[in-house]
Amino acid sequence: MDRIRQMQAFIQVMKSGNFTRAAEALRLPRSTVSTLIQELEDRLGVQLLRRSTRRMTPTFEGTQFVKTAREIVDAIEASEQMFHPTSQQMTGRLRIDMPSRIGRRIIIPALPSLITMHPDVELEVSMTDRMVDLVSEGIDCVIRVGELSDSDLICRKLGEIDIITCASPTYLARMGTPATPEALGAHQVVNYTSRFPTAMPAWEYVAHGKLEVVPMTSVISVNNVEGYLAAALAGMGLIQIPAFDVRDLLDSAELVEVLPQFRAPSMPLTLLYARRRNVPARIRIFQHWVSDLLRKEGVFDGSE
Repeated sequence: MDRIRQMQAFIQVMKSGNFTRAAEALRLPRSTVSTLIQELEDRLGVQLLRRSTRRMTPTFEGTQFVKTAREIVDAIEASEQMFHPTSQQMTGRLRIDMPSRIGRRIIIPALPSLITMHPDVELEVSMTDRMVDLVSEGIDCVIRVGELSDSDLICRKLGEIDIITCASPTYLARMGTPATPEALGAHQVVNYTSRFPTAMPAWEYVAHGKLEVVPMTSVISVNNVEGYLAAALAGMGLIQIPAFDVRDLLDSAELVEVLPQFRAPSMPLTLLYARRRNVPARIRIFQHWVSDLLRKEGVFDGSE
């Protein structure tokens, strides 16, 4: 049992970033957590963490061992849940990273209902649009929009998101409304740097069942969705964005859809988590819950 407690303490320290926060999460004295880590290092014969007065960083051995430790602890938890009457309950801490717009507008407002159903779960939510290192950052699962590069992570597709092209009425009054995809070349776009960090933006659309690409020019580049929308509303160019994200702006005529018959390809919305033998119930249950929520909220519209 001490071995399991040592691994649980080490995993929590890796998640929390220091002994104090780990002790608070585990509801143990800081000295007990420190002792458990020291005993684990002594037993393994390696240093897992570098300690200083200001910070704590994992060694190479620490970053490698935490993967195995997670698998062992998760396997034990999963095995216990198989024979436990509350195996369909979320327990423990679940740390999730998600895109800021989906998180702020849809998922976080719905979390009270999830906690009501699973009162023993403790949620920790971060909202970014970058790729994260689940192991080193101590994140259980992430939600991402778009095609993903090759990854060792497990990918569970939640659905497909419709992408539309739109602009503000002031921009269209100044530049005109493109009637065909070929006319896009005379227009400006708001560049989203996470898609095109250095190169000229190139937009995709589907015409007659064929994927086409149009090089575009921009006068402004932004690095998050809030800036992307703000620039479009200010009349600085066309944008391509998930339809659900601008539904209210389309209804209020603050944005206008352009070329609705030539939409960009839809994008997958995916839940990712680390590869392991046994997926903890809290991740599995969250996956089903968030998929149902997003479908109910119309995020996937008519694509699935």
